[in-house]
Amino acid sequence: MSRLVQATLIDTRYDADSDDLSPVPSRGSRLRMLFMVSVLLVLTALPDAMVVPILEEILVERYGVGPGIAHAFLAVNLIGGLCAIPILGWTAKRGRPIIAVVVAAAVDAALLAAMWLPIGFGPTIVLRAMEGVADVIVFAVIFDLVGRAGGRGATGLRYGLAAALLSLALGGGAILGGQVASWEKATSGVEASVFLIGGGACLLAAILAVIWREPLRRLKDIQIVGEKAPVMKPKIHRAPLWPLLLIAGSDRAAGGLLTGTLGIFLASAIGLEPAIRGGLVGSVLLLMGLGAVPAGAISDLFGALRVRLIGSIIFGLGIVILPQVAETLPLLVIVMAAMGIGGAVLLPTSLSLLDRLHGGLVGMGGFRAAGDIGFLVGVTVAGILVMTLVQPETAEAATSAYGLIFAAFGAIHLAVTAIAVPTLAMVSMRST
Repeated sequence: MSRLVQATLIDTRYDADSDDLSPVPSRGSRLRMLFMVSVLLVLTALPDAMVVPILEEILVERYGVGPGIAHAFLAVNLIGGLCAIPILGWTAKRGRPIIAVVVAAAVDAALLAAMWLPIGFGPTIVLRAMEGVADVIVFAVIFDLVGRAGGRGATGLRYGLAAALLSLALGGGAILGGQVASWEKATSGVEASVFLIGGGACLLAAILAVIWREPLRRLKDIQIVGEKAPVMKPKIHRAPLWPLLLIAGSDRAAGGLLTGTLGIFLASAIGLEPAIRGGLVGSVLLLMGLGAVPAGAISDLFGALRVRLIGSIIFGLGIVILPQVAETLPLLVIVMAAMGIGGAVLLPTSLSLLDRLHGGLVGMGGFRAAGDIGFLVGVTVAGILVMTLVQPETAEAATSAYGLIFAAFGAIHLAVTAIAVPTLAMVSMRST
C-alpha cells in the first residue's frame, strides 16, 4: 500500500527522451513559443463561448424554433467532435500538426461565417456539427504544443496557465457574446454578428499559425513520452487511455451540474437573490479558473496524481455536502470556496498526467471529446433527474430531492477517482 501511495508522486519534470538528438529550444525561445500557443488558445476558444448565452437571439428568434430544440446547437457540436479522433490519428502519423491547426482554424472560420448567413435552422445544425470536428483538432494540437513548450520542466504550471487562459477566454467570450447581442437589439445592427466575430478570431488564429509555423514546428519536433524509447534508460510505460478519459468525462459532468442545476437549486429551493446566486456560482468558476495556475505549480512540486487525488476528494465531497448546508449562507460560502479550490487542480493535473503518461494528438483529442460527452451527459441527466424527482410543493421536499441529485453526482466523481487514480499509480510503479 505504501508503494502505491508513493507511486502517486508522478514526476512530470523527468524527460525520458533527454538523450534524443532533437534540439531543445532555449528558455527564452520556449517562453516565446508558449506565448504563441497561448494566443492561439485564446483566439480559438472565444467563438464557442460567445454563442452559449444567446441561443435565444441567434436561433429561437431568428429561426422560430423552441428553446429545447435550440439546445441541439450545443449538443451536435460536442458529438461532432468525436469524428475528429480518426483525423488526429492520421495527423499524428503524418507529423503535420501545425498544418492541421491552420486548416482546422480556417475551416472553423468559414463554417462560422456560413452560419451567419440566414440559411435556416437545419443547415445551421449541420454546419455546427462539422465545426465540432475542427474545434477538437485545434484543441488537441494546441494543448499538445503546450506540453512540448519547455520539455518536462514545470509541466503542471504550463497546463495550469493554459487552463486559466481557457477559463478566462470562455468567460470573456460569454460576456462578449451577450454584449454583442444587446448591441444588435439596441441598434438594429447586423443579425447574429457573433458568428462573424468568432469567425474572425479563428481566421486570425489560422494566419498567426502560418506566420509562427517555423518556431511551432520546432516545438512539435521535441520528442515526448512513447514516441521514442531512450537508450540505457528504463522505458516509460504508456498508461491506458481509458482512466484519463473517465476522469475527463467525470470532471465535465460535474461542471455541467454546477453551471446548470446549481443556479436553479439556489433559486427555486433555497430562494437566494440573483445577485447572491451569481456571486456564489461565479466565485466557484473563478476560483477554478484562476486557481489553475498555482494548482499546476503545486502539482509540479508534489506530483500531479497526488494533487489530483486530494483535489478530487475535496471537490467530490463538496458536491455531496453542498445541498445539506445551502440554507446557512456562511457554510454555503465555505463549501463552495472549498469546491473552487479543489476543482482548480482538476484540469491542469489531468492534462499533465495525460501528457506525461500517454501523450499524443489522439490522447488530447480523446480527452477533449470525452469531456464534451461528459458535459452533455451531465447536463442531460441532471435535467431529467430534476424533472423526475423535484416536486415544487414544499421547499423541504425540493431541497431533499436536489440533495439526492448532488449526492449521486458527487458519488460518481469520487468513484471515478477511486478507480482511475490506483490504475494510473500502478503505471507509475511499473515505470520506476
